[in-house]
Amino acid sequence: MHNLSEYKELYHYDSKRSLVRNEITGDVCMMKRLTYYDEDVYAFLASHNDKHIPQIYDYWKADDNTLIVIEEVVQGNTFDNIIFDNRMPENDKLKLFLEMLEGLKFLHNAPKPIIHRDLKASNIMVTGNGEVKIIDYDAAKIYKPDSSGDTTHLGTDGVAAPEQYGFMQSDTRSDVYAVGKMLANAFPDNKRIQTVAAKASSFDPRDRYANAGELSDVLAGKVCLKSKLKNPFPPPGYRTRKLWKMIVASLGYPFLVVWTVTFDGRKDPLVNFGLKLFWAVFILVAIDICCSWTGIFDHLPFITHKNPFLRSLFKALFVTASAIVIMLLIVILLTIIALATDAYAV
Repeated sequence: MHNLSEYKELYHYDSKRSLVRNEITGDVCMMKRLTYYDEDVYAFLASHNDKHIPQIYDYWKADDNTLIVIEEVVQGNTFDNIIFDNRMPENDKLKLFLEMLEGLKFLHNAPKPIIHRDLKASNIMVTGNGEVKIIDYDAAKIYKPDSSGDTTHLGTDGVAAPEQYGFMQSDTRSDVYAVGKMLANAFPDNKRIQTVAAKASSFDPRDRYANAGELSDVLAGKVCLKSKLKNPFPPPGYRTRKLWKMIVASLGYPFLVVWTVTFDGRKDPLVNFGLKLFWAVFILVAIDICCSWTGIFDHLPFITHKNPFLRSLFKALFVTASAIVIMLLIVILLTIIALATDAYAV
């Protein structure tokens, strides 16, 4: 039986949080009264400890249906007072992010994955002994694979993933999105991390890293080919779900297919084949560079630059360069075919 009278209030922060002392044990704790909550989240956290998660000592439902949570008091600095400090070496910042992702992996790897849904710099603490802890699980929920959307739409504007506004159910990729936004702000001049951040915070969840573990591996340098590539489906034109783009794509793709496979009987068959091969490969590469289709070319200089002029200029330069490279390769291929044909004829 839970007894609220066991706890004496030491400091009243607001209507939701109080610093209290357990009159029996003498422990100083944080008491929270939650209106929105997923009780299963606190059930798991109370029975499973992790150094990156505040310890949940007790929780129960009050008569007014609010959830009262007694948890560890976390003292230290929030992430926003540390990672945005330009004087801090990037390696030190990166270590903190990797520590935070270890805590997020603990949540995502739970038997029923826990989605935090409100990851932001002010909800991540660095204690006096350097430990990173993810706090505030008011918006957290247990992932339900058979659900099509979130029952309650919670999160913070600017870091909440698009699906948290009601487009679909949030999942581990929603937390990845929030980490991507923090990475982009914390490492403004680091091209590698900016590329990682851009993928992590893609609009379409399918283009992001699958979970905290995958994102952590990429940040730590354990990069595999799969993590570099984006899901090619749906192709450009359908990903943003804008009607005019979908109409252009629906008309354009069939036209390109028909045009590239139709041969002109008036030309030499080998030349005809070379020209069609060139245009087919060039068009696909140009779309990939300009629309970041597969992500292969996202690692080229300035492709993901924040300045739209530089981004467009270098995309045009890379498209031009790709045309030259593709043409040279096809000329070499046709020359080899021609020589082989002549040799066979002799």
